[in-house]
Amino acid sequence: MITKQKKSEIIKNLADKFSRKKIAIFSDLHGVSVAKLQSLRRNLRKSGGEYKVAKKTFFDRALSEGGMALKTKDLRGELGVAFGYEDEVSAAKTLFKFSKENETFKILAGILNDQILSDKQVVALARLPSREVLLAQLVGALQSPIRGLVTVLGGNMRNLVMVLSKIKDNK
Repeated sequence: MITKQKKSEIIKNLADKFSRKKIAIFSDLHGVSVAKLQSLRRNLRKSGGEYKVAKKTFFDRALSEGGMALKTKDLRGELGVAFGYEDEVSAAKTLFKFSKENETFKILAGILNDQILSDKQVVALARLPSREVLLAQLVGALQSPIRGLVTVLGGNMRNLVMVLSKIKDNK
C-alpha cells in the first residue's frame, strides 16, 4: 500500500511534468508487454520525451493542480501518458508508429498548449511532415513567385533578342 506522502509525491511529480510539457498524449496500454513499453520509452527519450504510467486518480489530481479540464476517468483502459518536452510532433509520431506495430495500444486523447485534443487530432498531428520538410515547403512557396517573375522577364528578353536577330538577318 502506498502512503499518503508517496501519493502526494507522485501527484506533484506528474503535475510538474504536465507544466513542463509541450504535448501530453494519453494512451491505453492494455495488453502491451513490459518489454515493448520499455522500447517505447527508449524511443521517446531519443526524441526528448518520456512515458509515465499511473492511476487515473493521480493523473486527474495532477491535471487539476495545473488547471486543465481533462478528466481521465472518462478515458477507457489502462492509462499511460507520453510527455513531449522538446517539440509537439515527435512524441505523437513515436506513439502513432508504436500503435501501428501494437494493435492493443490505442491513442485516446492529448493536451497541446492547454488545449484538449481528440484521438483523431493527435493522429493528424502525427501525420504532419517533419519540421525540416515543412520549412523546405515554406521556402519553396516563398521562392515560387520570384522564380515565375524571373522566367517571365527572361522570356520577354529572349523574344526581344530573337526579333532583333531576325531583323538583322533580313537586312
